Amino acid sequence: MYLARFITSESENYDACAIAEKDEVSQIVLRDILAIFSQQGIRLVLVDKLALEAISRKNPPGLNLHFLSSQVVTTFATIANLKSPPDLENSLSDLQEVGFRVDILTGPGIILDVRHAHANANIPLHIVAERTGWWLHVVILYDIHGSFLWHGPATGVTTLGFPEDMLQYGSGGREGVLDWFDVRSSKLDDLEIEVPANTSEFLAETANSTFISCNYTRAKEFFDTYNDDTSGEALYFKAKVLQIIRLSKLVLESLEVPFWLSSGTCLGWFRQCDVIPYSKDVDIGVWIKHYHPGIIDAFVAKGFWLHSIFGRVNDSYELSFGYSGVKLDIFFFYEDSRGMWNGGTEFTSGQKYRYDFPKFQLCWTELMGIKVRVPCDTLSYIEANYGDQWFEPIKEWDWNKSPPNARTNGYWPELEWREVIQIFYPEAEDS
Repeated sequence: MYLARFITSESENYDACAIAEKDEVSQIVLRDILAIFSQQGIRLVLVDKLALEAISRKNPPGLNLHFLSSQVVTTFATIANLKSPPDLENSLSDLQEVGFRVDILTGPGIILDVRHAHANANIPLHIVAERTGWWLHVVILYDIHGSFLWHGPATGVTTLGFPEDMLQYGSGGREGVLDWFDVRSSKLDDLEIEVPANTSEFLAETANSTFISCNYTRAKEFFDTYNDDTSGEALYFKAKVLQIIRLSKLVLESLEVPFWLSSGTCLGWFRQCDVIPYSKDVDIGVWIKHYHPGIIDAFVAKGFWLHSIFGRVNDSYELSFGYSGVKLDIFFFYEDSRGMWNGGTEFTSGQKYRYDFPKFQLCWTELMGIKVRVPCDTLSYIEANYGDQWFEPIKEWDWNKSPPNARTNGYWPELEWREVIQIFYPEAEDS
């Protein structure tokens, strides 16, 4: 027994020494990394999801160097300006001088204007580096209009042998977006690092951050074929649409109600990366499971007036508001065995309609500087609503006859019309 205790004690001492030695090496490596990037004016923020989860738990031992040294990959981020991407050559050389193998992944930047559809130069998107079996991943977050941060896909990340299954940002060739976030200093043993100020909120956002860029090549083709309406009336309408989308975003996010661009507003984004000037309204979708009873009051408080209420919350619910002469339609979507659908009501007869869509998930995109959601498989969504001729502008559109996915869905009993068909007419509205 004495011999067994002696062997166990020696083994434990050896393991403790090995861990201490590894932690010391990790601390040196991290100090080297932070110093090198700092010298080049590049600010690193720890965005590693496992590390941030450890910080969020706030349970001993929390986040320390041993925690990071036990990971194969540790991920940082740096924020950059899209108009002047960071020059990483000096950082690359400095990392190589202290024993790192380094690769800078480049690719096209996000396009924000149809005029630049064919002139999109490659920019640095990710940095991967390895030393003594420990991997560093730096994701570059580009500031977009001061409203959100974008990162590109990590294509070619396995060139140096990077473990792709441990990639936290840019995996699967996907782009991503995050809201701007504050940072705070955090102690990593005796090493100061920066982390997102609200780690729980940051982690929740990264779980649903997939971004799909608008196809500006297609938009250019559309405008080359059909011309862009730059009349004063069209420009005024576009400005009002953007104002309504911004206000809707403020209202619905305050209620924690996610929404997406739907119907003609979604078609305008998909086809021409713009607003359809002759559509005369704004269309958004909301899952009925996210319905909030305070939604009407919240919109009215922002200057909207209630135009109409159709249906019930459990069936074919639709809200419409007016704002400065433009109508906002909010379509609530349901899910059943046939797929996803929203309803409509013909107010003179009580006829109900159902618009069927294939099941879809939501992704982020950008519409004229605003971060908004659209169905990830937008083409299937558009084709369900507009058919395969969606590229051609159609100015005469009947809401209950033109859509190929419109189906009659029974009638509201006339005794219920006062509840399920409500139309309001304001005495006056600001123009």
